[in-house]
Amino acid sequence: MAKLTAWLVTIIGVLLLLPLLGITQLGTVTDGILAWLIAIGVLVVGIGKLVRNYSKKRR
Repeated sequence: MAKLTAWLVTIIGVLLLLPLLGITQLGTVTDGILAWLIAIGVLVVGIGKLVRNYSKKRR
């Protein structure tokens, strides 16, 4: 379940960044600096979860 939530958060972060990079088919959630902060924050959380889940030593 942890890996699934990590992937979902990462995908949400990417979807939030797309309109800020010029891909506006999905619309925008917010504008300006706040949009960048939210998108980058969500993306960092998602990538952090992915790294934590996939870097565990397997026995």
